[in-house]
Amino acid sequence: MSLESYLPESVRSRYALKLLGVSLLIVLLITALTTVTAFQVSDRVRDNQLQSVETNAELEARALGQWIDGKQQVVRTLSNHEGLTPVSDNGTQATLTTELDALSPETASLSVVERSPHTHSNGTTETIVASTDTQFVGQPLSVTDVNWKPTVGFNFDDTDNVILSLVYTDGNETFVALASPMPDGEHVLVAEYETSVRAERFTSAINGTDTLVLGGYTAYVLFDENESNGITPYEGDRANTTIGRTILQSDPTTDIHGAVLTETEVKGYYSVPGEKVDWVVVKEVPRSKALAVTDRVQRDLWLMVGIVMAGFLLIGTVIHRGPIRSIKRLARQANTIAEGDLSVDIDHGNRIDEVGEVRSAFANTKAYIETISDQAEALSRQAFDEDVLEADVPGRVGESVATMHHDLQQFLTRFEVLNRILRHNLRNQLDVINSHAEALDDTEHREAILAATGTLAALGTRARHIDHILSKDPQPTTVDLTDRIESTLNDIEADAVTVSTSLSDDVTVVTDAEILTTVLRSPLENAVEYADASVSVSVEPTDSGCILEISDDGPGIPESELETLTAERENPLQHSRGLGLWELKWGVDKLDGDLSFIIDNGTTVVIQLPDLDSI
Repeated sequence: MSLESYLPESVRSRYALKLLGVSLLIVLLITALTTVTAFQVSDRVRDNQLQSVETNAELEARALGQWIDGKQQVVRTLSNHEGLTPVSDNGTQATLTTELDALSPETASLSVVERSPHTHSNGTTETIVASTDTQFVGQPLSVTDVNWKPTVGFNFDDTDNVILSLVYTDGNETFVALASPMPDGEHVLVAEYETSVRAERFTSAINGTDTLVLGGYTAYVLFDENESNGITPYEGDRANTTIGRTILQSDPTTDIHGAVLTETEVKGYYSVPGEKVDWVVVKEVPRSKALAVTDRVQRDLWLMVGIVMAGFLLIGTVIHRGPIRSIKRLARQANTIAEGDLSVDIDHGNRIDEVGEVRSAFANTKAYIETISDQAEALSRQAFDEDVLEADVPGRVGESVATMHHDLQQFLTRFEVLNRILRHNLRNQLDVINSHAEALDDTEHREAILAATGTLAALGTRARHIDHILSKDPQPTTVDLTDRIESTLNDIEADAVTVSTSLSDDVTVVTDAEILTTVLRSPLENAVEYADASVSVSVEPTDSGCILEISDDGPGIPESELETLTAERENPLQHSRGLGLWELKWGVDKLDGDLSFIIDNGTTVVIQLPDLDSI
């Protein structure tokens, strides 16, 4: 017994009253769900905002890492500058000044320093022989206040080495230095960079964000985009802050990242990537700005409740105006269509409400049924070029018609190709047999006859093999693609060309082994046969399979043959010369793969094969 049977008859007989009762129940449920959802969504939005701040810190950290990498490359390049010749102090001084003017604004100075390659040094006593800051010339390197890392000092593994200093202060400004040996091994190019200038390029997704860079060993503020107070403990008491403790308790070589929510701020932090960098970027956003979305989401949810209530009232009013009659009329028309009578006329009218949508849905259904009927008729006549077959029919019915269209056309195409090629080649080869059969005593003619009959036999064998692989259901198994390619190449005579391979030891694909062998043999034989001097084979694994490329330096496949292959049908004026390309295409199709050709100073066959168990 249905729930409706318990209602009074006066209610059961009036749809509007039933709708009103259901609407009130739904409104109560929505109100309760909204209350719960408001809290859940607020927590989720807050977590997303925390993640957003952390992501912003990550992007800044990566940008800073790229900045350091770029400066290392600049210093390495400048250290090899032909104009930096220690024996010519004036020339070196001029070159340093010229190069400094061309570098980015954060470059504070360039100096050439003497170095004893075989003596361990902490970078304090070496003499500055040339510098863009002329007051330092002739003085020890210690006057620059550069603070080299204790674990590295002022020592280099080779002349290509670049070392990075700790961040250090000079007055109220912070700097970092990079050094790289010059080709003579006895001098070093030292470049100082003003970190506060680089800090001006920090960017943030939320206005009011403060960006800091902390030391990965000490949790000291190395530089700040808004202040220049030198190197100070983070928030004055680094050990009692979450980020400070995380840095101090972590291995400096370990990447750290995360987000912290305090009473006043949202903070995201991320390690700067790079082996020589031990910095951590921190983004600090006022809580009122970072979590403003949470408050807005709560307001929007309650607004949605009000809109839903108003919507139910509007729906009740519209239905109360009498859509039942229209629905009954549509039901009669739908039953008529279901009985196969497509002549019924569905009046679209001018309604744009739910009833109008139902009318349109029935009209679309009728149109789709008519389209399906027309498509079935066209397929029965094998009229594959009719425009009706291009019409889109959604759902399983449309998929079935499309599959039937494709399968029927593919079957006819295969039949047409096999029939045409067999007739064409059999006729030509039999002509050869007849012409040479008249002179059987002649050895040359006899050999020509044998060659022609051999060609016919091979063609027949290939045709039977194609029919076999197209008729069988693929049996997926894990195949070692490298072994299969090498095995196939061993079966092919390639003495006249050089075959090079780029194959990994662990490239496997889940596919049908027999069909795969056919797919490999066809392009490999063709490449070896038509190559002028070389053939290359490479395999690249993908997330869901692999990509195989076979290239040769031959004359290339004629465009007419590729056009025939793309059109998937032959005609008397445009057809292929053999079954090789069709065997390749049909085999790749059978493995749910993708085949393409690149014709440029030869032919490159590109085969994408998926793992059949992932489709």
